[in-house]
Amino acid sequence: MTPLDAQSLHRRRGNPWRPPLLVALVAVTIAPTAVIAYPVPTGGDRPGVEPAVIPADLNNVPAGTPAAAVITAPCLAQLADTLATAADASNAVNATPTSPTTYARTHTRTWTAQDTMIPSGTNSRTIVTTETWQWRAADASGRTVSTTPGSAGHTVTDHPAGGIPAPLPEPTPTDPRTLATHLATVQPPEMGPQWIIRAVADVHLTQHPAAATRIALLRLLATAKAVICHGTVADRAGRAGIAIAVEHQQARDTLIIDRAGWVLAHESTDLGPPPRMDKAAPRLRSYTLIADRSEEPTIDTAQATR
Repeated sequence: MTPLDAQSLHRRRGNPWRPPLLVALVAVTIAPTAVIAYPVPTGGDRPGVEPAVIPADLNNVPAGTPAAAVITAPCLAQLADTLATAADASNAVNATPTSPTTYARTHTRTWTAQDTMIPSGTNSRTIVTTETWQWRAADASGRTVSTTPGSAGHTVTDHPAGGIPAPLPEPTPTDPRTLATHLATVQPPEMGPQWIIRAVADVHLTQHPAAATRIALLRLLATAKAVICHGTVADRAGRAGIAIAVEHQQARDTLIIDRAGWVLAHESTDLGPPPRMDKAAPRLRSYTLIADRSEEPTIDTAQATR
């Protein structure tokens, strides 16, 4: 397992890794201490929000990646061009599936920091692991099964239509400008330049975007403010992917994207030692690994509950 921090990053190529971004805090006060958890933000927390105006720095997102475009992440622009060329040759980008899929199944593992705040002493940080399987239909109904590895039992939740909101409508848009409009409703740009990293992660955590949408998301990221390429790295499952990151307010958000444009992992980390903590405390805030995904005709929870 490979967190993207200075101590344990497995590099394949690219520049040396610099320390790690910040996720919004949820504080739970328990006298005389407080526990702070850092969950991965998801679009499902903001249902029913009207599309927002596209951020000023994305008003001129190109449909392609012409030389005149301001490319901040050339590794993604090159990947988008490669995928688009291959898709044009095979006519696969807009191909209609031979058989409709009923459920998009997504299997994730998440490592989340929980900080125990002690007023009179040094704070402590522990990492909690959760494994989740989600089956989502086009009408946003479905089922989730979650468990904490090593514990007994599973939590099974059935969702009615609309119960699993997603950032994008179905079928997923393929124009970067339209995508930016929808993504800005689930991760407001006012939060800082990391909004785009988190919004794209939200898409891949709840939906299985079509090839044309994945290419458009790459183009959007390639021209987004502050996004920087960090070469090829390995995720916690040992899979190789392109790392991109945004640093903002002493924190870093990172995405790892494979050669087909799928997000493999999203990580948020502190850039330095967490305040009032031992210098050896983990800098990780959250790490979500998309272990696998598939299209399924029915919900089969056998693997998740065994």
